[in-house]
Amino acid sequence: MARQRRHNRPSRRRGRFSGLYKVLSILLVAVAIIVACVVFFRVNSIEVEGNVRYTAQEIIDASGVKTGDNLIALPASRVSASIRAQLPYVEGVTIRRVYPDGLVIRVTERVASASVDSAEGRWLISSQGKLLEKDNGTIRTIQITGMTAVGPYAGGMVQTAEEETLTLEYVKELLGVLESHGMLEQCTSLDCTAAASMTLNYDIYRLKLPRGGEYEYFIRLAQSALTRGLEEGKIQEGQSGLLDLTIADGKAYFQPDK
Repeated sequence: MARQRRHNRPSRRRGRFSGLYKVLSILLVAVAIIVACVVFFRVNSIEVEGNVRYTAQEIIDASGVKTGDNLIALPASRVSASIRAQLPYVEGVTIRRVYPDGLVIRVTERVASASVDSAEGRWLISSQGKLLEKDNGTIRTIQITGMTAVGPYAGGMVQTAEEETLTLEYVKELLGVLESHGMLEQCTSLDCTAAASMTLNYDIYRLKLPRGGEYEYFIRLAQSALTRGLEEGKIQEGQSGLLDLTIADGKAYFQPDK
């Protein structure tokens, strides 16, 4: 008796078409999702947080984001870079999407720590050495002498003549330490004209600091010496003077003004 032949080709074809249908279905779903994102997730409201120096509208304008822009496709890094490039006081930018149609721009702003001279007049700078704007005298900062900015422009970094490069590095390090200790508002001037030291006017005292070294250590030493000197009566309350921190013996020496 002859065996009956089995014909498997139709089932194979059905399997192939079934797999193709699955792929097409996945693609159609993906396309539908993309179209929905493009059509429905549009920027309708923009909020700004953390701003002090700039208005919310100034930050929105600098961001380049407009109502109706696609929320999902929004290039956060480009928006952040645009704000920081146009607004020198802005140090950091965080972009947060609030679905379905909201955007929150949070900024952190720099503080004008000091002012430095230039051929075009004095400029306000941050503790990191970023040029913020020309100093019109309305903001109280540390007045730096003995260092000159070359070719300053808002948003750029302080540049100096080659012979003052090390001075600039010392100044930035010291300003960073003063900012971290909350001492900027109590300091009025920084004289960098001496060859081996810098003199900082702090409250009623003058701190003579070495050019270079661990300024975190020197500032802590100065604070400790002043506190202990006042407690022990070695420094009279309200007595101004020079606190010398340049002697390499781990001590600070106070010379009262006459």
